[in-house]
Amino acid sequence: MNRTIRRRNRIGCRFRLSGMRLGITFLLVLVLTACGTTAPPPSDPETLVLRAKTYVGMPSPRVAVLPEFSLYGGGRLLVPGEPEGALQIVREKRLDAGTAESVHDSAYGADLDRDEYVPNDGVIDGYLLVFTLYGGHQVRAATPQSDSGGRLEELADFQDELADVAKEAESVPKPYRPTRIAAIGWASSKQPDGADVREWPFAAFAGTQHVDGGLCTVMEGDALSQAETLARSATPTTRWRTADTTWLVVFRPLLPDEKSCSDLVVPRQNQ
Repeated sequence: MNRTIRRRNRIGCRFRLSGMRLGITFLLVLVLTACGTTAPPPSDPETLVLRAKTYVGMPSPRVAVLPEFSLYGGGRLLVPGEPEGALQIVREKRLDAGTAESVHDSAYGADLDRDEYVPNDGVIDGYLLVFTLYGGHQVRAATPQSDSGGRLEELADFQDELADVAKEAESVPKPYRPTRIAAIGWASSKQPDGADVREWPFAAFAGTQHVDGGLCTVMEGDALSQAETLARSATPTTRWRTADTTWLVVFRPLLPDEKSCSDLVVPRQNQ
């Protein structure tokens, strides 16, 4: 892809680059030397630098899916892998220092260093795209598309650019080893369809925190390996029984900056 992207540094110097987009660093260095630079990205591999996450609600919910792009300090990149049974899988890749810095600078060029909500009045029951930048800034966009025009189109293009970076990162990723797994129960039923109904061995979902599409509980320590084993032995359509209620359950690893169910709550769209 060969779109033109706009980059901006911290003192407002704007310019355009085309060609290999985020992979270009030489011209970026020349211009930033003349105009000033953004602060360098953090180097701690546990510190989030930039995340892109899509939230899809009704009528076709995707419950507690992983962010499509999570860049941490030192070029550590976490992306979704192929699920194993009912367990969502995270793959760990690595960006070289130049590419990681270029992604960070491009986030400022995309004006992500602010809190912003961009509505889309022409779409009903769409999705919410959220960019989170180091420092706590969030830009939220309602169903941005490449033909939306204006700010929505800019954000859709930047999402595509991040997808390209993830694809071009090292070709042999390694498994991510979480220290916590969230189980999200949803689509509760007292009369479940299907034969695969199992007893739920962890804390009941009733009364727990509502997050992206369901009710959440977190397993860690000894319960972590048990949850991974159960999830791999199940399917997304397996139902888990607690008392007189059954649930579909998504098993979702928590990423390094995610500590509890609170980190999976869907951001508000209009504030």
